Amino acid sequence: MALYTKRGDFGETSLFDGKRLHKSDLRVEAYGTVDELVAAIALARSFNFGKDISDILRKVEEELFLLAAELATSNIDKLKNKIGQEHINWLETKIDEIMAKTFLKNDFIVPGPYKSSASIHMARTIARRAERQVVKLDLETPMRKEVLIYLNRLSDLLFAMSKLQEEEETVKDAMERVKTNFTKKAGDLQNITLDVAKAMIKAAEAKAVEIGVPMVISVVDKGGYLVALHKMDGAIFASIEISINKAYTSAAFKMPTSALNPLANPQGELFGINTQSSGRYVTFGGGFPIFCGDEVIGAIGVSGGTVEEDEIVAKAGLKIITEGS
Repeated sequence: MALYTKRGDFGETSLFDGKRLHKSDLRVEAYGTVDELVAAIALARSFNFGKDISDILRKVEEELFLLAAELATSNIDKLKNKIGQEHINWLETKIDEIMAKTFLKNDFIVPGPYKSSASIHMARTIARRAERQVVKLDLETPMRKEVLIYLNRLSDLLFAMSKLQEEEETVKDAMERVKTNFTKKAGDLQNITLDVAKAMIKAAEAKAVEIGVPMVISVVDKGGYLVALHKMDGAIFASIEISINKAYTSAAFKMPTSALNPLANPQGELFGINTQSSGRYVTFGGGFPIFCGDEVIGAIGVSGGTVEEDEIVAKAGLKIITEGS
């Protein structure tokens, strides 16, 4: 059987129910744009290596076939499966989950430079165009509200995914630079860079999200000067200063802040240290120095939970440096 039928040679095509329309018809434009969107998402999926992202994109492709089928027929009563509220709810859940993992919540970003995030942005713009086409069609032939809402939520999901993908690629690049730098001698690596600090904060925040505790995460250089600070939504303001001071203390004493606790008790050789330096020295856990060889090149400080929780989150950020992963 030949692939070509020649039935469309004169500018007409058939809907699923057999009705013939001009290829310029709004309905054809609408489901044709959804078909284009499916192809764009498939391309984006080929550039994304994370299983979670890939699985979401694959499910969206499958759901768009349902949506396109509805657009491609004038009698939707014959369709067994249609886009419904449960599909919209799933999109909204995924949007919330992804946005909880990103640094910047709703800021507009310039697409690129990574193929993975740029390809999702391309799919996002096509989703917006598909939505506009369906809105035009709805003015002529009323569509179910679920179709319009689904396309609107889908473009939001693709925006969230592109942000997350770009941040993950940025962290990956930063870690490659970290690994390269750490092959040098300690004397050659002068300080913690902003890229390294961002990578540490990203890893620490992921752990804080995992344990469900909003934190403030600070990274300082070897002089104790702040390189980067991140306050998660819900973290208390008091944690900001404590977080910074934990990092400062670790850099100053070249040891975890928890190690200062026994030294600062009444029998310890550093008794009263917490009253020095305008009270900046912290003697409970949550701060860790960052070593390169025998040299301290900075520190990380975390505050917002219990001492144990703070240390778990700080160690997750420190792991980026100590293990490169």
